Amino acid sequence: MSTTTVRPDSPEPTKKLGALGVLMPGVAQIAPAFNLFFTTAVMASLAGPSVPLVFLISMVGMLATALSLAQFSSVYPSAGSFVTYISRALGVRVATAIGVITIVGYMVTFGGLYIFAGQYIVANVFGITATGVGTNLLTVGITLAYGVIVTVPVIVGLQFGVRVTVVLYLIEVAVIVVISLAVVLQGGAEGLSAAPFTWPTGTEATNVFITFGLAVVAFGGFEASAPLAEETDNPRRNVPIGLVGSVLISGFLYVLGSYAVVSAFGVSKVAEFAKDPNPFATATVRFLHVSSSFAVPFLVAVFLVSLTSSYISANTQTARVLFAGARGRLWPAALDRLHPRFGTPWVAAVAFVVPSLVLGCVMQFADPGDAGSVLPTLGIFGVVVMYFVTNLALIVEFFKLRRNGVAKNPVLWIVVPIIGMLVLLIPVWGNLRPGQGGAFDLMPLLSILLIAVGVVYTIVLAVTRPQVLAAAPALLEGAEAIEGDPVPPVASQRA
Repeated sequence: MSTTTVRPDSPEPTKKLGALGVLMPGVAQIAPAFNLFFTTAVMASLAGPSVPLVFLISMVGMLATALSLAQFSSVYPSAGSFVTYISRALGVRVATAIGVITIVGYMVTFGGLYIFAGQYIVANVFGITATGVGTNLLTVGITLAYGVIVTVPVIVGLQFGVRVTVVLYLIEVAVIVVISLAVVLQGGAEGLSAAPFTWPTGTEATNVFITFGLAVVAFGGFEASAPLAEETDNPRRNVPIGLVGSVLISGFLYVLGSYAVVSAFGVSKVAEFAKDPNPFATATVRFLHVSSSFAVPFLVAVFLVSLTSSYISANTQTARVLFAGARGRLWPAALDRLHPRFGTPWVAAVAFVVPSLVLGCVMQFADPGDAGSVLPTLGIFGVVVMYFVTNLALIVEFFKLRRNGVAKNPVLWIVVPIIGMLVLLIPVWGNLRPGQGGAFDLMPLLSILLIAVGVVYTIVLAVTRPQVLAAAPALLEGAEAIEGDPVPPVASQRA
């Protein structure tokens, strides 16, 4: 049952979210249709039919990171999310650097995703595949309009944004499940096989580790529930449910969907699957017995639904992280302003979306071919760094709490985060490895520069405004979280 509250230091007033409401942003931001439609074919070209096994193992690995964030959120529920968690364990300086790295990473990621959405709409809705200045201008115009569309629900209100997300996500999931069950219940092209759940051999056994990087990144966004803690009823219970539930539900959809699409082509014809530009459309035509003239535009619409749901969720999450950081004065104070009517962090939402749109539009003119791949690959590295450091922070916090007489489960607070860090080394190596080819040859340097941005920002802040770092812990956490904090920040830090 929801309650209504008015808080002076958080988004207000708001009808608080329950378990389902806080779960939806996480599952929506993952965007399973987007990843299934576009990632599975690439994964199949590398790992053969073993894509479902890769997704299954990756789900277990990402579940470890989700559990780490869940342990933190059960103690320090805060709009600051990972910034708050890391500040408590590793200090405000580390949290500030990671916060900048992550937020810039999100901006870069969505810069690529926004322009990709514009390119996709131009090509698949308007049917324009020509290149040139005219196409670039049309793509930029559509991208900007789309950016406005996915920002408005975030400003109008959390409840409204969540309702939109729920509707869009249910449409997306229904389509995935219907197509998958149609294939599985009809036995696929060659009968159902356990081969997709066996470890690959030969060249595919070598390439499978690259595939793991793609699968791990496909779970990115599950943490969207954490920044909603201050707008959630019983956050110490419901936010962990949202975090863990997002990974489990998305993992189930990935395993089911990838198994279905591999079966739709047949294990012996995985090469045909890997080369198909729209494998789910092919599966829909074959097993739902509809025409391609219906299946292709229908799945285009579903894809856009998936993107829209993910963008609204991402904007909702990041706006609150920016808001909480500004409340702690780690970034400009203007970002903690609430909308006078809707009580939402609207300045933070706009401040997140606008740089992403500008970056994507600039890339459309500079390098439209790589804009939708290079930017997300670079940006998601910042998010992976945050996941890794949050796992490490949980281990440190375990010993800090124990020194203060607070006992925690060593399996959940030590063993699980270690597993999470080991899994995350896969996508880290994916970005840092040399010789990736083309524009991706710059990825190791760009990834290091992304980390440098966070470090330099923190050094400058520490030198110019040291009092901000001293006062930040209590401000980041928020009054409600501090009330149940087993080891609250000292009074002098709350000034």
